[in-house]
Amino acid sequence: MNQTQKERILIVAKDEELRAQLADTLENAGGYGIVESNTFEEALSEILLTDFDLIVTEAELPDLSGMDLLAVVGGLRPGAKVIVIDDDLSAKSAVAVFRLGAADYLYKPLNMTFVLMQVERLLDIKRAEAAVHTVEKEPKIPPAPRDRSKRLDPSTRPAALILGRSQFQRIEAELNRLLGHVKASFVGLIDTEGNMVGAAGTLDDYDLQVLTNALSIDHDAQKSLANLLEENKFHSTYFEGESNGVYIIEFGEQLIVSLAVICGHQVKPGMVWLYSKRTAAIIDDILQTVPKPKSLPNLQQL
Repeated sequence: MNQTQKERILIVAKDEELRAQLADTLENAGGYGIVESNTFEEALSEILLTDFDLIVTEAELPDLSGMDLLAVVGGLRPGAKVIVIDDDLSAKSAVAVFRLGAADYLYKPLNMTFVLMQVERLLDIKRAEAAVHTVEKEPKIPPAPRDRSKRLDPSTRPAALILGRSQFQRIEAELNRLLGHVKASFVGLIDTEGNMVGAAGTLDDYDLQVLTNALSIDHDAQKSLANLLEENKFHSTYFEGESNGVYIIEFGEQLIVSLAVICGHQVKPGMVWLYSKRTAAIIDDILQTVPKPKSLPNLQQL
């Protein structure tokens, strides 16, 4: 690897053995500047001081979480690639991690040879991106990012950043139960930023992206109609197509989410509403068990 400057990698892990294994593997590969942290707070300090090329973080940290760190990296160091390591494989956690901008999602036990391959692959991508940016006379304007301040403020942080493993598992169980009750083709729970909190059934990747984007935007028409009828807002919405109907229930106070159910026309709408609202009430109780997030360090003067 012929580099005039060492590529910088930050390793964030509460597991001391894992941290040492990762550091040894990457240092032995040569050419990398390695920095280690074991908490969110330590990692944040390092990120503020150094523009890292790659960050490898555990999903669970002693103070906050790898999800919180992922959100901070997106705002402070958008050029850094991030790998999230989880204790075991969780499809729903993987969806949330990727939608928050992670470049890769790995789970234990780790194969260090594979980890090194993934690290080198991501750094190759970053070098190619840098080369393209250098030769472009008129760089393309990237799409406007979401308001990342909402992710950093504990009072407005979306559900996918706050829920713990137990909450994800309980929500997944309720969504699968609802899927069976109403014979839906797909059931999903989406937070205000379009992150998929949980899902059951099948939906094409493109359709899934359309659905999550649609549920993360402001619904001006619904707001206008609610104002006309002197309502605060509509919590339930139904869209009917030629073959399918989409049922959407918005609920939650501290954590606002939308429950989306897609069914064929052969399903009785009354049964869908009955079971969907029952499921929404159960999930709302689960959301109420989530403790209020810890406040982040003050970044205003940075």
